Amino acid sequence: MSTPRVDGRTLRFQHRRPELLAAATEYILEHGVSDLSLRPVAQAIGVTHATLLRHFSSKDELIMAVLEKIRTDLATRLASDPELNGAPSTAALVKAAWIRLCEPQEQRQFLLLFELVGHHGWKPGRDTDLAQSIVQDWIDVLVDRLTLDGWPREDAPALATLLLAQVRGLQLDLLVSGDRARADRAIDFAVRMLDHPA
Repeated sequence: MSTPRVDGRTLRFQHRRPELLAAATEYILEHGVSDLSLRPVAQAIGVTHATLLRHFSSKDELIMAVLEKIRTDLATRLASDPELNGAPSTAALVKAAWIRLCEPQEQRQFLLLFELVGHHGWKPGRDTDLAQSIVQDWIDVLVDRLTLDGWPREDAPALATLLLAQVRGLQLDLLVSGDRARADRAIDFAVRMLDHPA
């Protein structure tokens, strides 16, 4: 039985994929995906169109890789944040996460998520693992913290879903209105319900 033939150039340059993905991620976070074309991406990051296609076979594959990188990078940053890890309650965790997520560099991920859902329509089944992880990663963190605070395990997923929806909805509000004081006050109201487990 013969082994499949592997393109030597692909093997030789496979170590470049993480570097190219990092540069493409920055490009997409800055420019969005509405008019995304691989040729301008390649030009902006200093490679040929063919090189980019060698690592990402299509625009959709590149977008999915970028979304996965954004998700894992954010999860790594949040996991290594001592204030979040040492939060004494779910309310403190949500408020500390909110402050981090309001930083301009972090807000770009929300713009991209809203653009993908609103403009392109996130189709069920398009990439179910990624779609699930964009939600479930946060739900899992919140459920664990809520149960530590005394919330019943059967109620924690619903409450975590509500909190996540409020944070994402307020991020959209903030991106549209720019009214940080009002959004901060809304988060303060949202976390008050966490003071007394049912």
